[in-house]
Amino acid sequence: MNRPLRVAAISLLFVSALIAAVPPAAAQSASAVTKLDPNQILGTYYEIARYPIKREKECLDKEMVLYALGDKKRSIQIVTTCQEKAGNSVGWNASGRFSKAGDGRIKLGWIWPFTIKYWFLDLAPDASWALVGNPNHKSLWILSRASTLNPETLVQIQSLATVQGFNTAKLIPIKQAD
Repeated sequence: MNRPLRVAAISLLFVSALIAAVPPAAAQSASAVTKLDPNQILGTYYEIARYPIKREKECLDKEMVLYALGDKKRSIQIVTTCQEKAGNSVGWNASGRFSKAGDGRIKLGWIWPFTIKYWFLDLAPDASWALVGNPNHKSLWILSRASTLNPETLVQIQSLATVQGFNTAKLIPIKQAD
């Protein structure tokens, strides 16, 4: 094998090894907050941004999420409301169960017996904002107690999502005020 061909082959192997060593963003694992006091998240949050998902496809404005404790131990009720394109308000309920570990993992269901993983990935110390998603990187929400977030905080939250393997370029901003 002549020298230029050998150098090209070795270079190709080296580049291939480097590419193989870097995991794709979606392969990075997401992790829930290690400790979550359910009382800390109770109340209303505004959706600031989210991934496009089928259930919320028509929701464009004034999307809000209400968290309330359920009637059983470790249970939670989640009510989501929004305004659709046509100006109608719609909403849906989900029931969930906090993990026994006391962390930010919730198993959430709309129709029994099907559940999804709904995790609090990060939370402000005062619970003024939350980053919620699932570990398969198909859903992501940025939530805030206020109808807006300052740009620096939003960038910080997006950075936290990126570290957990989420593609923040897919986030859709949600309009909260007229």
